[in-house]
Amino acid sequence: MQVLQFPARGRKPPGDDELSAHHEVERGAPFCANPDCALHVRRVDARVEGGGNWVTLCDGRIFGRGRFGDQLLCDACGTQRGPVRLAAGAVN
Repeated sequence: MQVLQFPARGRKPPGDDELSAHHEVERGAPFCANPDCALHVRRVDARVEGGGNWVTLCDGRIFGRGRFGDQLLCDACGTQRGPVRLAAGAVN
């Protein structure tokens, strides 16, 4: 298992943004910050419905997202199993 190394963060108390990461989707941030990931989509993009910290793809796969270092990444990218790919013709 590979351990991810991130820069040390200050010891300040968590702010609203850190406690409410899911609100960043509503502010226009992509679901996954990795531009090579199929989940690098914004709430306002075509074929995106809803918002929050979970996504269900048309093929039934479910992904969450979280803060990895200073970025919001889907579970696959954050744990280095990604980026998520969609099969050709999988978009409904």
